[in-house]
Amino acid sequence: MEITFTIHPAEHPIAIMKLKGEISAASYMEVVNKAQELFGNPARNLIIDLSEVSSVSSAGLVGLHKIALVYSGATQHAEEVRPDFTHSGDARKFVKLLNPQPAVDDALKNAGLKLFFKVYTDLEKALQSF
Repeated sequence: MEITFTIHPAEHPIAIMKLKGEISAASYMEVVNKAQELFGNPARNLIIDLSEVSSVSSAGLVGLHKIALVYSGATQHAEEVRPDFTHSGDARKFVKLLNPQPAVDDALKNAGLKLFFKVYTDLEKALQSF
């Protein structure tokens, strides 16, 4: 998994995290950790660019959910085995997804995560949505 990021200057800074590769059991915590780092310094808003992500496993979907929890301000418990998706509603305000490939889009849809994330195909529109 390759992770790069930029910070878009705005009244409330926006982190743009670009992922490349697969979000799997082997890489999802790396993605979560980078998102947590960005949340703490300095961006409370996040765009996850999925344009170069070829697939996302169930562990990867859990990772996206964890990111939603971080940015929506919900407390996380390390011992939680089954994620509670009901606490991710605020993710739509603070986390946006950009350009998911068809396989990734299908995985998001099948897992019900598209209910919690706003998905964009244009970076400028995603930036303006905050």
